[in-house]
Amino acid sequence: MSSYEKKKARFDNMMTLYGRKPVLEVLADDRIDVYRLHLANSNNDDGIIGDIGRLASQRGVEIVSHTRESLSRISKNRRQDQGVAVDIQPSGYAALAHLPAAPQTLLGLDGITNPQNLGMIIRSVAASPLDGLLLPKKGAARIDALVHKASAGTVFHAKIYHAQTLVKGLKQLKQAQFEIIGLSGNAGVDLTEVEAPADRSRIFLLGNETEGLSREAADLCDRLVSIPMANAVESINVAAAATLVAFHSLFRR
Repeated sequence: MSSYEKKKARFDNMMTLYGRKPVLEVLADDRIDVYRLHLANSNNDDGIIGDIGRLASQRGVEIVSHTRESLSRISKNRRQDQGVAVDIQPSGYAALAHLPAAPQTLLGLDGITNPQNLGMIIRSVAASPLDGLLLPKKGAARIDALVHKASAGTVFHAKIYHAQTLVKGLKQLKQAQFEIIGLSGNAGVDLTEVEAPADRSRIFLLGNETEGLSREAADLCDRLVSIPMANAVESINVAAAATLVAFHSLFRR
């Protein structure tokens, strides 16, 4: 691998978080590998900004000063970044190519755009027997301060695998002999009928909050299953559905 490829791979496996309180919490957590702190040169150096700078210096984190416009290009959210962003290298965040060869059970997300839902899903996956989450870099909510808050901090310790798009990731898993199981309210098979496989990897796929699975993702599924509903309820929140799927294997071993 060339030096350029190594550098690109390193940055691909980074997250950028923004906002004064989230950045302060990250810097105060020695378990989180912090690469670089970005500060707007218009910030005052007192209060929480001063605390952020001191913590970064104590940890030996590189501090880079930017114009407000330049910082907004890093955070991608000028309205909420509060003049602060940080690049993090979470131990559990990696490209899908780094997935272990042993049989794995994953949860995949197709077009989940609500940060609160994403954060709650990450928390459920981190707490469950699942081996990780497939989160595409395009077509899904970005990991930001809202996701961090909703995940109760588990976003930095969960196993999260990324691909450029979900379809690319699913095709990669197909080549690795994964079974792809999509969740659909119209499926004729219940999730409760899905047995835990003895030796095959699989991924359960959840669709967009309102539209469900995309056509491209559904076409790649080996089968579709549904969560049985009572009392004429048509559907449940995607984060609740993710929790049911994440802990499903506990009751099917």
